[in-house]
Amino acid sequence: MNHLYHLLEKYLSQQSEGQWSCASVVTRSGSSYRWPGAMMMINPWGKSYGLVSGGCLESDVIRRAQKVWQMGQTDYVIYDTADEESFAASLGLGCNGKIGVLIQRITPKHHELLVLLYQRMQSKRTSYLLQCFQAKVNENTNHWLLLDDLGQLIYTTANKESKNYLMVDLESLQQKLPDRQGAHVIGSNHWATVKISPPKHLWILGGGLDAEPLAEISSTLGWLVTVVDHRVGYARKANFSKAKNVLNLTAEEATQHADFYLADAFICMTHNKNYDAEWMKQLVNAPQAKYIALLGPETRKVEVMDMAKAPRSFSDKVHGPAGSDQIVGDLPESIALSIVSQCHTALQS
Repeated sequence: MNHLYHLLEKYLSQQSEGQWSCASVVTRSGSSYRWPGAMMMINPWGKSYGLVSGGCLESDVIRRAQKVWQMGQTDYVIYDTADEESFAASLGLGCNGKIGVLIQRITPKHHELLVLLYQRMQSKRTSYLLQCFQAKVNENTNHWLLLDDLGQLIYTTANKESKNYLMVDLESLQQKLPDRQGAHVIGSNHWATVKISPPKHLWILGGGLDAEPLAEISSTLGWLVTVVDHRVGYARKANFSKAKNVLNLTAEEATQHADFYLADAFICMTHNKNYDAEWMKQLVNAPQAKYIALLGPETRKVEVMDMAKAPRSFSDKVHGPAGSDQIVGDLPESIALSIVSQCHTALQS
């Protein structure tokens, strides 16, 4: 799980165990496996979660993280695969790119910021995380700022008693906030800015055998998966171990669940037209969803929408048949891959 939400979930479940470090990709040029914003959490015993590369640089990052705590300062290291004399090139990576990785101690103030960030992701709120990775005063490179989606300051790890504790002109920065990430030079400090969005919420409507690979693939992508089916013998927790929720509810009952209106996507696969129609009646009132799909041919979709008395505007946004035209197959796994591919594309738009 490389989505920051899951990394923080792992960290917060274990953070009382001692001194943790964080490694972040803050700059990038050329080709690289991970982009700025990628993070890796390292516990006191050198166990890491997440990736800053394709698995090639992590051992060196862990070694450096241990020194960060020993020396009491941050480490900003450039891994350049194009430089034949560099450590990265000696591994034979051949990426022909360069990334800058900032390795920091997680102090009590960093912990408080990470708790706030995790809570914001839980409630589906977007944030901006700023990390100072180069500064005239080395102490400044261990500081973070957390901003809301409008660029308003929520929290800073800097000491408020300090004369220039923010170290950044927020009004100037708010005009530069990128859609995703970027590096900015403000004053004498270099800041990495990353937009942190919450994980995608997927509801799978129908808990049969063919829903299992769909839940597995989606969970592996870092999505929060809810499987719901009111029928006895369906949606068993043992069959959906990676799902966030496994609910035995009817379509009408499910709308009362706290996560229903957090869902970004719904995939209906009850294999029963009456049940599908009941779900479509409820999904008309879920305007936040960017992807809704229905199994079966287009003729079946038309029949289900007629049964649900769904308006044409809603029917047109429902994908039916579910899945990408570019991925075909008749196995549950290949069908799941096709649906997730189409869903992933819709959620990125």
